[in-house]
Amino acid sequence: MAYIEISLEGARHVGLAEAKAGLSGIVVGAESAGEICVIERYGRPAALVVPYPHAVSGSERARGSLKEFASPEKRIQECGAFAEAMEVKHVGETRAS
Repeated sequence: MAYIEISLEGARHVGLAEAKAGLSGIVVGAESAGEICVIERYGRPAALVVPYPHAVSGSERARGSLKEFASPEKRIQECGAFAEAMEVKHVGETRAS
């Protein structure tokens, strides 16, 4: 079992009715901005919404064919490969002329 450490300092506190009406917004806040939300029932903490450990930020989310290039290491690798391909292409064109 994995454990994560959570600091409730600065966490957003909402009542159960507000959480029910705005659950989608609470989840988006946790997923994209890393916000922690304490859901209260009758004024007492009852539940906690936290970002999933691997979903750090919205900029790191990608879908489809670009998913494999979402990590910073992959982006650097891809930039290097692109620059190399352009150099080969353009050096080849000038030599052929």
